[in-house]
Amino acid sequence: MFQNSYEVIDYITKRTKRTYGLSEFRKFMQDIGNPQDQLRCIHVGGTNGKGSTTNYIRSILQQAGYKVGTFTSPHLETHHDRIRINDQSISDEDLVRYANQYVNQWEAYGVTMFEIDMFISVMYFLENQVDYAIYEVGLGGELDATNIIHPLLSVITTIGYDHMDYLGNTIEEITRAKAGIIKHQTPLITHERKDVCLTIMREVCEEKQAELIEVKDAEKIQYGKEIIFDYQNLSNLKICTYAHYQVENACNAIEVCLWLRDHQVLITDEQIRQGLKEANWKGRFELVHENPLVFLDGAHNEHGMMALVDTVKQMGYSLTIVFSALRDKETDKMLEMLLSVSDDIIVTEFTFYRAKSADALAGNYPVQVVYDWKEAIATALSHQKEMVLITGSLYFISDVRSYLKTKGWV
Repeated sequence: MFQNSYEVIDYITKRTKRTYGLSEFRKFMQDIGNPQDQLRCIHVGGTNGKGSTTNYIRSILQQAGYKVGTFTSPHLETHHDRIRINDQSISDEDLVRYANQYVNQWEAYGVTMFEIDMFISVMYFLENQVDYAIYEVGLGGELDATNIIHPLLSVITTIGYDHMDYLGNTIEEITRAKAGIIKHQTPLITHERKDVCLTIMREVCEEKQAELIEVKDAEKIQYGKEIIFDYQNLSNLKICTYAHYQVENACNAIEVCLWLRDHQVLITDEQIRQGLKEANWKGRFELVHENPLVFLDGAHNEHGMMALVDTVKQMGYSLTIVFSALRDKETDKMLEMLLSVSDDIIVTEFTFYRAKSADALAGNYPVQVVYDWKEAIATALSHQKEMVLITGSLYFISDVRSYLKTKGWV
């Protein structure tokens, strides 16, 4: 019997993956009656922007008076954050209760960490009678543990190179893996613009008799401490972020809510407006200090870094960058992008089994190496630039955020 949530999380996180696949987990869920089929779900996939899109949808639906469950990963502060209702994480008591109730079945079926999280979220959302459950894909799509759901609609944000060891080395292979979330006669909403990706999505949608809805571009965008824009017939929409790339994610969420509204879900223009304004997604160009400006951003792959660098360029501040990443990412490309906006870059390392060493990250690039990441942050602050950007792996940002919390910054 588990006594507390620390024991549960320790147990869960040690249950590593057999192979990347879904058959064993499908069998487990089938044998307990496929409880996920009782949920009204929205499924959000893509390479970047999944978490932010999920959060914008959640905020709008919550503003409209609905009880909304969200399942996202990785977590930024505690493991509990992956499973939330109305933006409140699952409690210690509930985690322990589910673990004690189902651990024997998990053992019998060899269920792994992400699958356990997924399973707990289903049971928790059902028990608490959520109106909607929004599931963010963990990795890929077709073989991801979240792909056991039968959603009202699916979302694919945009597609880029990531997790190539699992999904394939070409954009076509990656798109096919991500398009695996498209279900029979279930509409797909996407902000993807690349012809190669759209061609594959159209093929899959045709095959599944699923409508493809392409998200439009925002108009009349005004950038600053907050971003104001128009979308379709909605004017003066506001998101409270500096990050240019969040406009795209907000538009994904608006399109989802407009589709729901067209299908008898009560959501007003004002609730969309208010939901966007009140949404805040930690670790995505998050301002944690004012003087100097200090931002945290989990730009953990090439595609995410491109979006981040675009925002930083537009801001035009002098800046110091602290960067750390995982071994399986295209860190050379990411570092080259960062060097296009600053010649003051500190690379560092953090404790995680997939983390890349600071020396390997630095290579022959003109960057400073500071092995201790806390020391790297202190060094960056001592450079007295207008802005400090701490970026890279979400696991790194999670550690930094916890540390800055102890300093009263977040």
